[in-house]
Amino acid sequence: MSIKFLCFKKRYLIILLIPALFVSAYWVKNLIGINIFNSFSLGSYFPFKYLTNDVVMSPKPGILLEENFDETRIIKIWSNLWMREGGTVTRGLSSGGINGSKCLLIKNSGRGSWAYSHNKRVEVKKGDIFYFEGNINIKGKDLSAYLSVAAYDENKNAIDWDLYKEKVNRTDVWIRVKKQFNISNEGIRYINFRLVGVGSGNCRFDNIIFRKIKCGNTARQILRFRIPSEDL
Repeated sequence: MSIKFLCFKKRYLIILLIPALFVSAYWVKNLIGINIFNSFSLGSYFPFKYLTNDVVMSPKPGILLEENFDETRIIKIWSNLWMREGGTVTRGLSSGGINGSKCLLIKNSGRGSWAYSHNKRVEVKKGDIFYFEGNINIKGKDLSAYLSVAAYDENKNAIDWDLYKEKVNRTDVWIRVKKQFNISNEGIRYINFRLVGVGSGNCRFDNIIFRKIKCGNTARQILRFRIPSEDL
């Protein structure tokens, strides 16, 4: 085997290795939530769109999201923070959570809305039953915050940004909100859990849970899950 052939083979392997390393780096970037350019994403293009796993397909009953914000996650479970007024909203962790624990703190210096979403859409069908709950503490003037579920069609186009929501207006106190709901519209194919706020001030969130209770094709089974009966 000639030296010329070995050099050619080595060069060929290097050419193949470079795109493989690039694609692998992109997959790791998505996994840990690194976002260099907010206005541009390779995720819409081949082959990168197949490396972005943003849908939970036909999940079984169980917890889909559970977050108390006590630890910094290496693998992200939230999407990038969206805001109506650019540059006015910041996100971080605060030590002012329930019983002195850490919590999510979102500060809005503007008056517009913002949303912080679970990074997974959940595939649904008519009759599926879901439940969410969480603690919210807001401080500000003309400020409100809520837990929300957005709905999408089969093409992932938004049908309703707030299909179901539980809202808090009272300030300077922790309030636990909760809601159970079912998918009644056959046109809804995906849902997405979100934290949402409107107005200037600080919003704290803690002990967030989003879960699927029952599949639509088991409508005749006895519902074993019960929402806690404590007052909000």
